[in-house]
Amino acid sequence: MLLGRMFVADGGKSVRRELEKTGEPLRPEMAMYEEARELGGFEYWQLHRERQEFQKRYLDRWKKAGIDAILAPVTPFSSVENGKFKHVGYTGVYNLLDYAAMAFPTGLTVDRAIDLPQADAPQFLSDLDREIRSEYNPEAVHGMPINLQLVAQRLDEEKCIDMCKVVIKALD
Repeated sequence: MLLGRMFVADGGKSVRRELEKTGEPLRPEMAMYEEARELGGFEYWQLHRERQEFQKRYLDRWKKAGIDAILAPVTPFSSVENGKFKHVGYTGVYNLLDYAAMAFPTGLTVDRAIDLPQADAPQFLSDLDREIRSEYNPEAVHGMPINLQLVAQRLDEEKCIDMCKVVIKALD
């Protein structure tokens, strides 16, 4: 996964350096930073070339769709149990793209009676889908805030903030 390779391109040195300042250990969900191998110069440039190609394909699709923004979930769940956040693809893709994005609280909270796994959900789409579905525990996240994110194109931070204000007002 391109995002994961970008995260650890320095062999995890940046994350470990920041943790040393606080004396905190690497959390279990951050094991990839401990096991990472630092890329050499050529490998690093190839990784950035791959990222640029991904950014171009995404931008072409965005423009073809004619959209101003994406309103999306932050995680694959209504909310995430403490210490179990590991599916960063919902937000990390926009870091990879260098797009303007902001997560915000909706004012809603998880209700264990309503926010249940879909009983009539189709077959699992992949092993990852199976894993994600098995991790959701509505009892554990009952009462926790539900957040969304709004995403705009690169360098559209002000536009993203303005659109997010509209969405938040509509949720009131």
